[in-house]
Amino acid sequence: MWAKLALKLFSREFKRGELTVISAAIALAVLTVLTLSMVTDRIGQSIAQKSSAFIAADRVLASNHQLPTEYLQKAQEQSLRTAKITYFDTMLFAGDEMQLGSVKAVSDSYPLKGELKVKTRLTSDAIVTDEVPKTGEVWLSESVFYALNIQVGSQVELGAATFTASRVVAEEPDAPFNVFSSSQRILINERDIDATQVIQPGSRVFYRQLYAGEQSDLDTFYAWLKPQMKENQQWYGVKDRQSPIANSLNRAESFLLLAGLLGIILAAVAIAVSAKRYCERQYDPVAMMKTLGGSRATIRKIYLLHLSLVCTMSVILGLVIGYSLQMIASDYLAQSMGTELPSASAKPWLIAVSTGVICAVMFSIKPLLDLFDIPPLRVLRRNLGDRLLVSKIHLAMSALTVFLLMWLFSNNIKITAILFTSTAFLIVVLFGLSKLIFGGGRKLGLSPGNSWSLAIASIQKRANVNAVQLISFALAIKLLLFLIVLKNDMISDWQSQLPADAPNSFLVNITEAELEPITSFLAERDMPTSDFYPIVRGRVNAVNGELVAREVSLEDNEKKDEEARSGIGRELNLTWRAELPKQNELIDGTWFTENSVAEASLEESMLARLDVELGDTLTFLIGAQSFDAKITSVRKVNWNTLKPNFFIILSPDVLQSFPATYISSVRVNKDQKREFSELLRQYPTVNAIDVESFIKQIRSTIEQVSLAIGFVLAIVVACGALVLISQVQASLGERMQEIVILRTLGAKGRLIKNATLYEFLLLGFTAGLVAAVVSDVALLIVQKQMFELAGKLHPHIWLIGPAAGGLFVACLGYLMIARTMRKNTQGLLRSLG
Repeated sequence: MWAKLALKLFSREFKRGELTVISAAIALAVLTVLTLSMVTDRIGQSIAQKSSAFIAADRVLASNHQLPTEYLQKAQEQSLRTAKITYFDTMLFAGDEMQLGSVKAVSDSYPLKGELKVKTRLTSDAIVTDEVPKTGEVWLSESVFYALNIQVGSQVELGAATFTASRVVAEEPDAPFNVFSSSQRILINERDIDATQVIQPGSRVFYRQLYAGEQSDLDTFYAWLKPQMKENQQWYGVKDRQSPIANSLNRAESFLLLAGLLGIILAAVAIAVSAKRYCERQYDPVAMMKTLGGSRATIRKIYLLHLSLVCTMSVILGLVIGYSLQMIASDYLAQSMGTELPSASAKPWLIAVSTGVICAVMFSIKPLLDLFDIPPLRVLRRNLGDRLLVSKIHLAMSALTVFLLMWLFSNNIKITAILFTSTAFLIVVLFGLSKLIFGGGRKLGLSPGNSWSLAIASIQKRANVNAVQLISFALAIKLLLFLIVLKNDMISDWQSQLPADAPNSFLVNITEAELEPITSFLAERDMPTSDFYPIVRGRVNAVNGELVAREVSLEDNEKKDEEARSGIGRELNLTWRAELPKQNELIDGTWFTENSVAEASLEESMLARLDVELGDTLTFLIGAQSFDAKITSVRKVNWNTLKPNFFIILSPDVLQSFPATYISSVRVNKDQKREFSELLRQYPTVNAIDVESFIKQIRSTIEQVSLAIGFVLAIVVACGALVLISQVQASLGERMQEIVILRTLGAKGRLIKNATLYEFLLLGFTAGLVAAVVSDVALLIVQKQMFELAGKLHPHIWLIGPAAGGLFVACLGYLMIARTMRKNTQGLLRSLG
C-alpha cells in the first residue's frame, strides 16, 4: 500500500520538478567524477606509454651483475614482451686509429618502446628502423666515424672480433640524459659479446632487462619478481628516474589529481545544498500526511524509496552524460595529440558510482531525519520546523564523506589530508568573516527606498543562508582561481626551462688547449653556449676525518663495512668556479670570495646523502692525491635546465693544479649542423651529445599535458558554475516570497531588480576577494610542497577575483531569478502554493 502511494507521490513530484534539483546535483557529481576520472586516466596512460620511449620499455630491471634468464622466461609466460641490453666500455680500432667507446649490446627485440633511428651514410637523413645490428655488424655514432676517420662499410676491430660498420646511430629512444656519459656509442648484437672476449672477470659491465605489456601483467610479474630481487638490482619506470621528463610527468599527474579532488569537493557541496533544499520543500507534504494519519514508519519508507529512485536515475543519467562527454573530449584530445588514447580502466566507473551513491545517502540522511520530525501542527503554523539547525553529527558525517571520497579518488592519504584540512580551515575562516561582514552591514546608514538599502537588508535577513552561500561562492571561486593560476605557473615554468633557443647539444672532453679555438669557432658562427666548466673526476673519501663506505662487489662476495660512514660509492664530476651558476640558488651559507681557501659548495640532496652540514670537512681523493675542503654553502640546483650542473663545486684554489677537461652546452640550429660536424672533424676527441630528440619528446609531452590540464580545468569551471546555480536555486522560494511582499507594499519593479542585482554583486565581490587572497596563500604552499615550483604571490588575482566574482555571481543570480521577476504577483502566489 505504502509503495503504491510512494510511487504516485514520486510521479507527481517528478512532473512538478520537485526532484530536479537533487537529481541534477547527484547526476552532476557522477558525470563530473566519471568524466574527470576517465579523461585523466586515458590521458595519463597515453602520456605514460609515450614517455616509456625514454627507457625503451614500460619497466626496466637494472643491475651491475648478470641477471638470471629465468626472469625473462617468467615474464614471457605472463604475456610480457622482453629485451636485453648489456653495456660496457672498450677500445675500438680502425687501422692506426683508436677510440674509447661505450658498447651497447642488444637483443633482437630491442627497443620495446620508442624508435631507433639510423643513417645509411654520414650525410644522409635519419630513418626509423625496426632492426638491430646483425651478427658481424656494428652501428656507430657519428662522432666515432669522425674519430676513427672511416666511412660506412669500413672494417673495425672490437676486442678479438672484426666488424663491419654498416650504419650510423642517429637516435636511441633510451639514450641516457647524462652529459658526462659517453656519446661514443657502439651498437652490436648481443650474440657477438662472446666473440669480442672483452668481458672478463672484474670488467665493469651493466645489465638491463626490458619489459613491456599491460599494467596488470607488469604488476603480476613484479609481485613474483620482488621477493627474488637482490640488493644490486633495481626495478624502475620512466617516472622513477631523475630527469626533466620524469619531473614533468609527476607534476602533471599531481595537477590532474588535484583538479579531480577539487572537482569532487565542488560536486559534494552541490549535493549537500540540493539535498537539504529538497527536504525543506517536503516539510508541508509531510505535515499534511501526518495530520491524515500517516505513521512515521510509512513516511520514512516513502521518502527512502524516493531517495533510492532518485539516486538510481541520477547515477545512470550521470554515467551516460559523463561517458558521452569524455568520449567527445578524448576524441578531440586524441586528434590534438596526434595519437589514439588507450581505453580507460574500470576504476573511473567504480569511483563515479560510489561518489553518487555515497553522496546521495550521506548528505541526505540528516535532512531526511529532520523531515521525519516535522510536527503535524505545521499545517496551521507554517513556520514550525523552519529553524531546524544543522547538527554537529550532520557536519561530521558530511566532512567524513568528503574525506572518504577524496581518499577513494586519489588513493593518497597525504594529499587527501592536506587538501581536506586546508579546505576545512578555509570554510571556518569564511564563516567567521561572513558573520563579521554581514553583522557590520547593520551599522551602515542607508536610506529607505534605496536599492542598496534593500540589498543590505536582504543580506542581513538571510544572514545564515547567505553565510553558506558566501562560503560556497568563495570556495568555488577559490578553487577556480587556484587551478587557473597553478596551470599558468606550471606551463610557464616548463616553457622557461625549454625556451625556443634552449641548448640542444653538449660538448664534452674539451682539453685546455682546445678551449680557446672551440670557443672562437662557436662564437664566429653564432652558436650560443653556456659557460665552460672544468671537470676533474674524484671521490669523497672521508667526512671530518672519518672514512666513508666504499662500493662493494656482491659478485666477489665482498661485505659492506657496516661501521663505515655512508658516502657515495662512485666517482663524482668535480668542478671549480668563482661565481654562482645562474641555474643554481644559494639556500644556505656564503658563496666563495677572492680569499676563499679549500671551500666546497654542495647541492642540497648531496648534503642529505652524505649526512653532513655547514662547517664539516670533506676529504677528496683524486688518483693518489687527497685534499680537504670545508663546506661553506648549500645550493638548490634546477636539474631540468639543459646546462651542466654539479653536485659539488669547489673554490678555484683547490683544483686548478689538476689536469681537467671542459664541458659546455650549445645551441645548434638546423642550418648549422654541417658547420658543427666540421668542428667535430677538427677535434675528434671532443664528444658531442645531441639532445635535440630529447627536447622534442619533452615538448611533445608538455603539449599533451597542457591540453589535458586545460580540459580538466574546463570541467572544474563548469562544476563550479553549477554549484553557484544550486546555491541560488536553494534560496529561490524565499526570494519569490519577498518579491510578492514588496510588490504588495508598492515597490517598483526597477527597485526590486536593482536590489537583487546588488545583493548578488555584494556576495560575489566579497566571495571573490576572500577567495583570491586565500587561494594565493594556498598556492604558495602547494607549489612548493606538491610541484617543487618557486612559490610567489599573484597580486593581479586580488583584483581579478573580486571583479570576476562579483560580475559572475551577479549575472548568474540575476539570470536565474529573471523569469521569476517577470511573473505577476498572482502567478508568484500560485508558484508558492
